[in-house]
Amino acid sequence: MQVYDLPTPALLIDRGKLKRNLENMANVAKIHQVKLRPHTKTHKSPYIAHLQQAYGAVGVTVATQDEAEVMAYNGIPDVFAAYPVVERQRAMRLARLGRLAKVRVGVDSEVGARHLSKAALEYKVSLGVLIEIDTGLKRSGLAEVAQIIALAKTIDQLPGLKLEGLFTHAGHAHGQDQAGREKISKAEGKIVVEIAKALNEAGFPVEEISCGSTPSAKIVAGVPGVTEIRPGVYVFNDGSLVAGGTATWDECALTVLATVASNPTSERFILDAGSKSLATDQGKNVVGFGAIKGQEKAKITWVNEEHGIIEGRSLGLGIGDKVEVIPNHACVVMNLFDEYYLVEDGLVLGRIPVAARGHRHFA
Repeated sequence: MQVYDLPTPALLIDRGKLKRNLENMANVAKIHQVKLRPHTKTHKSPYIAHLQQAYGAVGVTVATQDEAEVMAYNGIPDVFAAYPVVERQRAMRLARLGRLAKVRVGVDSEVGARHLSKAALEYKVSLGVLIEIDTGLKRSGLAEVAQIIALAKTIDQLPGLKLEGLFTHAGHAHGQDQAGREKISKAEGKIVVEIAKALNEAGFPVEEISCGSTPSAKIVAGVPGVTEIRPGVYVFNDGSLVAGGTATWDECALTVLATVASNPTSERFILDAGSKSLATDQGKNVVGFGAIKGQEKAKITWVNEEHGIIEGRSLGLGIGDKVEVIPNHACVVMNLFDEYYLVEDGLVLGRIPVAARGHRHFA
């Protein structure tokens, strides 16, 4: 089938660009001799996770228990849940996976550590634990060395848990120019390495120092002491990464195929892809709600649920024409679709489920 024969809106992944993106980040890890543990919250797809393994990834990172289960049940043997666990149900689901795969979990509180310990004992597994460090994003994670050492002591005393290291996410590197990325990324690595030294001196050996968002990964990988990077969006790239200079339009592997549904004036074109297909994320220095592939200066200027509006004269579009939209934030758009089409050179190669999208609650 030809790509433009697909019904719209449709989520497309360009296989050639995807593989080049995977290879480029794998080479970064290889050059700096660090582990690559990509974040699957971007693609939510076991197919792509297995491709990442083929390109040298040691395992995957996940944000939710749903993602962890989908990856482990589909043959990914090493999973790191990088979101604080603070309730019994989540801890139980992760511990149960410890019978199937190697599972490590991020914590930043004694509450979470105790839930994990009880769950590990119930399922008779050992869970690796990494303490989350705040290196400037000011989201979750600890920043005070005394707090971190106190939590390490608690973890060390809890059965079923093994303190394996530290991790951080410098998400504030997104939207920065090159100088800003350099500053944030180097600080990200330096802060965590210094905290690891303090833990070592306190009697808690740190094996893993895990860092790196997509904008910071190539830089923080070169900080001495960092052992692992966890980029996510690099698999696809998106408009926000292009705006920050981390990627180019040609490196954007994910697009939303849409049809021009209306052309009520010479300066307004309506696509059948709105906020339910493109999301409403913008990001720093991002204009509009998506860019038209091949005419990237043309933006989706505003959206309703099922309508994406392009304003401009010289687009060469007519009613019924199909265009590809490069979204601002690939992670959110991936979560809006039940499936994606793997495409290359204008042909549809396959239809693949977005297996880990949404939420599944098991009581």
